[in-house]
Amino acid sequence: MNDLRFEDNVLSLNSKNEIIMQKCNCTVGRNVSLHKHKFIEIAYIASGSGIHDIGDGFSSRIEKGDLILLNSNVAHGFKSEDVDQLVVYNCIFDPSVLRFAINKSDDFINIVYSCLFDNEKQSSVSKPYIILNDAVSVFPVINEMYTEYEEKQNGYEKINEANLIRLLVSIFRLQMSGRENGGGAYRRAIAESAIRYMNDYYNEKITCELLASRAYLSTGYFHRVFKSVTGTSPVEYLQEIRLKKAAELLSSSSLTVKQAAAAVGYSDMKHFYRIFRQKYGATPKQYQDNLK
Repeated sequence: MNDLRFEDNVLSLNSKNEIIMQKCNCTVGRNVSLHKHKFIEIAYIASGSGIHDIGDGFSSRIEKGDLILLNSNVAHGFKSEDVDQLVVYNCIFDPSVLRFAINKSDDFINIVYSCLFDNEKQSSVSKPYIILNDAVSVFPVINEMYTEYEEKQNGYEKINEANLIRLLVSIFRLQMSGRENGGGAYRRAIAESAIRYMNDYYNEKITCELLASRAYLSTGYFHRVFKSVTGTSPVEYLQEIRLKKAAELLSSSSLTVKQAAAAVGYSDMKHFYRIFRQKYGATPKQYQDNLK
């Protein structure tokens, strides 16, 4: 297991944004050597036991029921230490296949993916992968995906796109179970999803209820999570975005104050004047005139 190789055959398939399913059978003396690829891998240990090797001193014992989440470009391999075969099912995909499940009103899958696979947000994770023990509840989905991929009946790609969502949500539930108020990566993903939405649609009507619904959360829980991550409320955060955008428009365009206010989502001019002055120490008109 000292050689490092790249899965070129899988890389060529990946260009089609296909969800790839593989089944590896390892025996003592015949193992899966170190390799890496540019996409996400979910590995499920269906039987046997052995070692999951990452290189650079990282390795873990694995056994039936373990689930391994691997980010892109992580060199890894499997070694059987059991007389029985170490059977590993692999689900390999590019994150772009999830785009169909992410839209303006629903960002839950994006939050789930970010929570599971964004290493930069998982500062508490000391290894470049995650292992979940006793994950047998996800195997029926993995097995169905493998069968669909092998048989390749009409529409199998669409079925496995839906199955991938089922798989990710099931894994997410396993990881979150037993964690009071969820993990830190989850809370950050919720807040960052809301911030992205506010930056994209600040000129539209945005409420806490709307932001919470996109993450499948109650309004109260969403509000607490957002404030714990950012130190401010969603309403205050949105106000900061809008005022900054308004100031930019007043300084770089020929829009009137009323037009600039409307462009960032304000119709109540009295309210806009009051909060703008609190922020910048001048009325919008004074701010614009001073710059000119």
